[in-house]
Amino acid sequence: MRTTKSVRESKVTALIRGAVARERLPFLLLCVLLVLSFMFGGSSRAEAPFLFVLRSVSVLAAFYAASRLSRQDVRSHRAVLVMAGLTLLLTLSHIVPLPPALWQALPGRDLLRAIDQASGAGDVWRPISLVPSTTYNALFFLATPIAVLLLAIQLDTGDRIKILYVVLALTFASAAVGLLQIAGMPIMLYGSSTRTGVLDASGLFGNRNHQAALLAAVFPMLAVGARLAPSAGISRRLADLTAVAVAVLLVPMLILTGSRAGLMLGGIAILFTLFYGLLEARILRRMSPRVALLVKAGAALAVTAVIAGITMIAARGLAIDRLESVAEDLRPKLWASIMPVVPDYLPLGSGVGSYVEVYQIHEPFELLRPTYSNHAHNEYLEVALTAGVPGMLLIAVAAILVLAAAWRNRSGASPERLLGRLGVTIIVILACASVTDYPLRTPILASLFVLAAIWCTPGSRGQDSRVAAT
Repeated sequence: MRTTKSVRESKVTALIRGAVARERLPFLLLCVLLVLSFMFGGSSRAEAPFLFVLRSVSVLAAFYAASRLSRQDVRSHRAVLVMAGLTLLLTLSHIVPLPPALWQALPGRDLLRAIDQASGAGDVWRPISLVPSTTYNALFFLATPIAVLLLAIQLDTGDRIKILYVVLALTFASAAVGLLQIAGMPIMLYGSSTRTGVLDASGLFGNRNHQAALLAAVFPMLAVGARLAPSAGISRRLADLTAVAVAVLLVPMLILTGSRAGLMLGGIAILFTLFYGLLEARILRRMSPRVALLVKAGAALAVTAVIAGITMIAARGLAIDRLESVAEDLRPKLWASIMPVVPDYLPLGSGVGSYVEVYQIHEPFELLRPTYSNHAHNEYLEVALTAGVPGMLLIAVAAILVLAAAWRNRSGASPERLLGRLGVTIIVILACASVTDYPLRTPILASLFVLAAIWCTPGSRGQDSRVAAT
């Protein structure tokens, strides 16, 4: 009798452990996916090594996560899911073959019609995209952020906090690789374009500007991570000291990337950290709001100026030297050559991912170089050219959703509110970075962007507002 009872108890225990393991699987799988993203997702190029591994795992993870979704998950995150679905449908629509009469009526197809006529190809069914192969690549790229999205919406507040620490750890790994590169180690993960005599601190990325965007996002993550440390069983005092030490070390790292945009992003990150309720110092509680505001402003200016000055002396002002040559930057000329071309492909655009080939058709003679323009270095301009009015509408709707999230999370010290403000801050940083670059075209920063969007949205599974955020 006792043996039978013990067997039953062991079976019940095994079932409970199995249920717990299944509940933890989305979190564990998301951790694995983020690690793979940082290992293999630092470049936007389709030929990046081992990218097929990341995409394969992402597709499998996305299908698994979709099979686990509950109605509550979907209902709580419908805005984010709808945006992801519309992005996926827009990309898919650009590779669907259309009848000849329909695609020939689209603006910007004169050259293709002339080629078909000269070659005697006749009436051919073609998609909206002028370069379908690159649109397929853009479609496969979405596998990773969609997988991250579907897994992240199934996490409760405690796991969302833990994911923040996972991202911080992976970011420190990228910073450490960048430090080794500065020290002279020839670490080139993506065929780095390092020039002789120029320091390269691109970390786990193929582009120093993307590394700078990630490092800028660390400042608000450190502030929120320190405040939520008690929920992970970490001493708040130890977390505060660690956060300050890491932040002081990252400021020189940010400058040493040599990214002009990185300096501005770092300033934006520090301002948001100080003035958007992310940072809370006990000494400021004893001050009046006006005095605390002045102290924060003075601290931001003083710390940034002192560390920047020390770093410029130590590194011979690498980033500042690049700032002085801003007039020689080709980006303004590039943008000026793209803007007149955009109306030629409206309203549907030239095809998602088709920038390189389309720009080569219109590239001015004075901008010809031994290298080619792989992106517009302005995400909004490139989306307007390749995705047309639908793409611009998606950006506009996303901006409205971010503003709504910023207002919804503007106050409060609960973990959900803190993560909400952190999510808004990271999105703003990446949106500003997209003005002069293309950070969201790398799996690393696309995954971070998706996590930020999830942090902005209240969760649905086992929320625990009792988690301390002191």
